[in-house]
Amino acid sequence: MVSSFANYVFRAPPTIGRRRSLRHAGGIRRILRSHWLLEPLVLCAVLGVLVLGANAADLDTYETPLYAPAPQSLWAGPYLGFEGGVSQTVTELKSGGRTKDFSRVDAAFGLFGGYNWEVSRFVLGVEGGAAYLGAREKGTHPTLGAIETGSKWTINAKARVGMAIKNVMPYLSLGIAATEHSLKANGTERNSVSVGPVLGGGVEVAVMDAWHLRADYSLTGILDETARFGGTKVDQTAGNHRLMIGLSRSF
Repeated sequence: MVSSFANYVFRAPPTIGRRRSLRHAGGIRRILRSHWLLEPLVLCAVLGVLVLGANAADLDTYETPLYAPAPQSLWAGPYLGFEGGVSQTVTELKSGGRTKDFSRVDAAFGLFGGYNWEVSRFVLGVEGGAAYLGAREKGTHPTLGAIETGSKWTINAKARVGMAIKNVMPYLSLGIAATEHSLKANGTERNSVSVGPVLGGGVEVAVMDAWHLRADYSLTGILDETARFGGTKVDQTAGNHRLMIGLSRSF
């Protein structure tokens, strides 16, 4: 590539006393002939102007900031559910120096509902529920003869503490329960509702944002009392084990 500046000739009139001007003209010609230096400088200058213009355009452009919505908690809030499983009610009868246990295993089902608060990775909650425990067990006691005993229903209120691990939450529970209990012996039948502790634990899984599946175990203390049946003193101690699978929906 040959620059047009290389063949350009400046002509100065032969004026006496203008030697300094001639020297200046010769220096300019040398610079102009050095196109290998001028052309990169000109290119850099043009690029600099373009970059500055682009930066100015970017400064003038306003982009609306995007805000990601806050993640919705899987655990906090109210919930309501249904559960079904296996119940075992055990009653120990002591009379006349003889002791015998009577156990009834039956299908159980119930309703539950509560409210959770999420504090960091911990989930704190309160829950209430009611469950059908099954029918009464028939048997024979060494001194009482034929008996019928068992618990048909229970209602409870308890507190829960869990730890959220993504969509899984193991938890522990503790509260009180009012449970029906009956005993028929020596021609006498007694039905009562006793209040006792209930404790347990389980694992809950958020299968969807609003739907949770859980496996829950609870141990309920039903009663520990002494009563007379047909003039015979009977010491009763009863408790219930329950393993339930529950499905709940949060709101």
